[in-house]
Amino acid sequence: MADAVSNAKTSLSSEEVIVRAVQFFSTEKWRATTQSGRVVTFQGMPPIPWFMLMFTILGFLFCIIPGIIMYFMAIRKLRRFQNLVITANPIAGGTEVSASHPQWSQNLVKRFLEALPPMA
Repeated sequence: MADAVSNAKTSLSSEEVIVRAVQFFSTEKWRATTQSGRVVTFQGMPPIPWFMLMFTILGFLFCIIPGIIMYFMAIRKLRRFQNLVITANPIAGGTEVSASHPQWSQNLVKRFLEALPPMA
């Protein structure tokens, strides 16, 4: 799956952006895996759609084989870890923030970037 990239500029320092990113995404069920002064990487799993979970349960109720097929074909593929990378590059008067993230986390990244104070 291709990653999306979102950018913003803020008046905060790059270290402060990284600290805020760790605080924000840790409360949203993302796990920080690596962190430096300008880059932080998070790992997370997408939510399982209810209809996929329902089809898997129905597959197990009707017969074991359809349930096993649904589990391996749908649920295990969906529950793989995906990375979200926040990069903070210092520029004159602030910081440029770049987020490389999976498409399903677009709203979460947008909320984070909007929470940062804009550049004056």
